[in-house]
Amino acid sequence: MCNNRIAINEKMFSNVSFIFSNFLFDIGFQETKNSNSTRAKYFSGIRDYTIKGDIDYYPNAKHTIKTGVSATYHYFRPNAVVVKDEQLNTNINKVSHIDTYETALYLEDDYKISEKLRTNVGIRLSNFNVRGKSYFNPEPRMSIRYSLKKDLSIKASYALMNQYLHLLSNSGVGLPSDLWVPATDKIKPQQSQQIALGLAKDLEIKSANFLVSVEGYYKKSQNIIGYKEGASFINVANVDLNSTSNFSYENLVTTGVGESYGTEFFFQKKSGRFTGWVGYTISWTWLTFSELNFGKRFPARYDRRHDISMVGMYKLNDHITLSAVWVYGTGNAITLPLASYQLIPQYSPYVQTPSASAIAHGYNNIQNNNTYTMNDFGSKNSFRMSAYHRLDLAVQFHKKKKRYERTFEVGIYNAYNRANPFFYTTETDYVTGTSKLKQVSLFPIIPSISWTWKF
Repeated sequence: MCNNRIAINEKMFSNVSFIFSNFLFDIGFQETKNSNSTRAKYFSGIRDYTIKGDIDYYPNAKHTIKTGVSATYHYFRPNAVVVKDEQLNTNINKVSHIDTYETALYLEDDYKISEKLRTNVGIRLSNFNVRGKSYFNPEPRMSIRYSLKKDLSIKASYALMNQYLHLLSNSGVGLPSDLWVPATDKIKPQQSQQIALGLAKDLEIKSANFLVSVEGYYKKSQNIIGYKEGASFINVANVDLNSTSNFSYENLVTTGVGESYGTEFFFQKKSGRFTGWVGYTISWTWLTFSELNFGKRFPARYDRRHDISMVGMYKLNDHITLSAVWVYGTGNAITLPLASYQLIPQYSPYVQTPSASAIAHGYNNIQNNNTYTMNDFGSKNSFRMSAYHRLDLAVQFHKKKKRYERTFEVGIYNAYNRANPFFYTTETDYVTGTSKLKQVSLFPIIPSISWTWKF
């Protein structure tokens, strides 16, 4: 990222940024049988090139006007499959990519109308081009803040937003496979409208300043995408990988609507040697798809009922600061099988050694007696993973020089070594016929050292 801020005059400033980012998701497996090896690999990625230009104009101390433009070239590889099967002499390499162009223009006006009333009104015009299809959407937004008293204020806001990148999540057991995929000529952009209402109060207790706020919100979304029943990221388009037909994730998904609402509580100590804040959110996020869960609503994978953040910083002196962060969140909602049973397929093409296509589609659990396991699932996302929580500790050593400030930090991530769930998997004992749920965790206690120079 390259950023350059220029002062045009005492009331106007410009900012130009060049941004490059690259994301890659890669997963694969290998299976060996009778000295023959079968390998399958799946990967997905996004590469972005962005240029942004902004202008800030300050007519007076009560008035701020901001405007800007941005342009982004997205290079998507939403799905790519590589399968090699030595026994069947199969070597498949299929890659799809999508080029998209996103541009936006915005204008924002922040105005303090009086000592009690302040408004922020803006609009963003966005355009997204993909495969000859152009989406043009206005995105108005507005917020109002009114001071009931000197230390008590009420605020309200409304925003309409469009998102041209969809998050495609697999909510079953196994390795998480969240993919970012673009809107296309077949899949519309996601659109949402959100309203919020809040109350904030400043407090002064024993010469220390505090802020207390509470805010409620409601959000309605449409054109949300999700996998169809039985589909996943690895059985791309449910077609035979040995065929010459094209494939696309678009054939795997269906669209629905979402609803989110909740309340956020915030308490902050803003002055003194010890500062910090505590935030708590209780919220609900529901999804409804006509083709999923019999049309009944179900919690989103990242529906988080309770979310807590606690941050504390203590200034020992001008050179040493201690800090601690503790976070807690309700576990993700996932779908687990309630029961499993064995099938003996008389005419199944997978009775013998599975083909590369079969393995890529997940039918690699065939036993020596020519049977395979089928699972019976209950309501979608009805099971909760274990809660996520951890404590991070750090000490910072500050040193002010003539032209810069240097900070040396020693920290500990996950100080009490919490085994937070990354994903769940099931292990089956084929002798007893019982299955066990196994939790896989990442990132135990990790020490860290960093240096920072601020000019």
